Amino acid sequence: MRLDFILDKFNRKNKQLMVALVILLWVTFALRVIQLDRLPLWWDEGLTAYYAHQSMPDLIREERAAQDTDPPIYRVTLGGWKTFVGSSPFAMRFGSALAGIVTVAFTWTIGRWLTNKSSALLAVLFLALAPMQVYYAREAKGYAFAAACALLSTYAWGRKLGYLDIESPSHDTRAYWWVIYVLSTVVSVGTHYYLGLLVLWQGLWVVCTAGMAWVRKSQSRDRTLARLGCWSLAAGAMALLLSPWALTVFTTTVGGVKGLSQHGSLSVWDYLGRVGSEFSAGPGAEGGTALFASCGLAILVLGALTSEKRGFLLTWLAVPLGGAYLIQAMYSFFSPRFLLFLGPAWCILIGRGTVALGRRFSVGVAIASAVIVAGFSIPGLVRVYYGPVNEAEDPRPAITQVRAWARPGDAVLTAYTWQDGYFASYAPDLQLDFYRNVYKARNAPRLLEEIFSTHNRLWVVNYLADVHDTFSPLNVWLNRNAALAFDEWYGSTQLALFVRAGDPPATWMAHTSFEGGITLDYVPLTMSARPGDVLSLDLRWQATRPLDRSYKVFVHLRQPTDRPVAQSDSEPVGGFEPADAWRPGQPVLDRRALLVPFDATPGAYGLYVGIYDPDNGIRLSIASPSGCDTLDSVCVGHVEIASPGTSSANP
Repeated sequence: MRLDFILDKFNRKNKQLMVALVILLWVTFALRVIQLDRLPLWWDEGLTAYYAHQSMPDLIREERAAQDTDPPIYRVTLGGWKTFVGSSPFAMRFGSALAGIVTVAFTWTIGRWLTNKSSALLAVLFLALAPMQVYYAREAKGYAFAAACALLSTYAWGRKLGYLDIESPSHDTRAYWWVIYVLSTVVSVGTHYYLGLLVLWQGLWVVCTAGMAWVRKSQSRDRTLARLGCWSLAAGAMALLLSPWALTVFTTTVGGVKGLSQHGSLSVWDYLGRVGSEFSAGPGAEGGTALFASCGLAILVLGALTSEKRGFLLTWLAVPLGGAYLIQAMYSFFSPRFLLFLGPAWCILIGRGTVALGRRFSVGVAIASAVIVAGFSIPGLVRVYYGPVNEAEDPRPAITQVRAWARPGDAVLTAYTWQDGYFASYAPDLQLDFYRNVYKARNAPRLLEEIFSTHNRLWVVNYLADVHDTFSPLNVWLNRNAALAFDEWYGSTQLALFVRAGDPPATWMAHTSFEGGITLDYVPLTMSARPGDVLSLDLRWQATRPLDRSYKVFVHLRQPTDRPVAQSDSEPVGGFEPADAWRPGQPVLDRRALLVPFDATPGAYGLYVGIYDPDNGIRLSIASPSGCDTLDSVCVGHVEIASPGTSSANP
């Protein structure tokens, strides 16, 4: 008994068919929405979130400045989407999930048109389960959105406007299908440049079929040439609609692509292997799984050659694949995800191939082939839902810390644009002023002076960079002109809090001598504070003789016999004035600050300062301890910590 006979018999009952489709669509929905925000946003999603919050002029300006490689239409669309649903990671990704669901549903319509119900139903099944389709329908990126628009463009152009058979007089002459075709194509290309390959395929198909009609001296030559002219006008309208942003960002985009094309281009076999591996087994597929999946799918695609419309189907897949290969040969910046819009054609061919295998051999062969295709989806889907979270790249802990500790009037200084996007998505209600890090020496002082002229506290969000690194002019200014109250690493992200420092004391009221020829001047402090407050103090160090090692300074907030509840340990001035470089008699101003933790127990605390050798941890002793001093630390102040709800004198 042949497979197509069984499926056709099943398909005679429209109710059962609709039940099957509804089940598959619910499976599609579940696979794309369940645990949608499990993984943290990554760089590209952060960029998407940032740009979605910009006006069109700002977006274009930012894209040009950053030599960004993505067109703006999806980002503008997402900006409108967030107006209604918000900008949380789930909300932003949900738009992609909906686009993925629409793509699967529309594949049924196009599959029935190009093949038959049996093949279309299998295509829907394969596309619903395809790890690549699931993965990119769960990202706040434009790939799923572009794929849905590309499918609408193909249907409007090939089916409704009749360009599957350019000689046929049977096509929809209503103008709105031309509008749908033009707009869906413009949105596709305006979402990702590789969608231009869709237009390339459509154009080659129209020109070649028109040329064949002319060569054959078909009686419909005049009509064929008229249809060619109509498509040319539509292509001109697309170019006109795309030209404003293309002319604006094309040069900088090419520059960005060149900058990312640092490795060599792929050979034909490596290229096909990467594309086949990701299309069959999903992103991250390795080894035998990807190899066997690619081989199995290649066999099924061969069976699809029996389709009546195989020329249309195969060129739909082959022309963009070939074009993408030529592009990556010139600019090696390439990923198979750029071709996500070919997923429906891929699955329709496989669905048709599965039916063809059943017709040629047996039901068992076809079923086994379908099981293989679906089975290879399982490892990829497992990676989507149960793959490990890369904690080093997870921005959520640092953002949670800022949300908990930030005060009205604070500012945030980020290192990269995508970090701004993280905050816009994970903390949209955080009413703080954001600034972008500037590493050029001529700009850093001006930027920081501007920030601290209006803000008392600045949160610095670094990525793979340390505020103590001496090469950065920004770090030089911060450590010399502000006080570091807190710094902590969360994977690859460092979060630091700097507070504005005032003028140094006119008179240093207290003096302490340490062994080794080091003296400390300070002004004794008495203050009250509550959790979340910052305690600031200025220290002035001097050496009476040259020092032979670089000491570290500690500042502890603690009760006399307890461990510190807050501390600052670093070389003087954040490492920018190492002790072994001090000139005898030359004072060194060392600005210090401590952030009172939220779990600090209310009560009386002391501020203790000392100095130690980092090589062995041995502290230098004090020449003449007095009052609350210890043998190796001087008590420079007293702090009364109140309960969180109590007002303090040190905001």
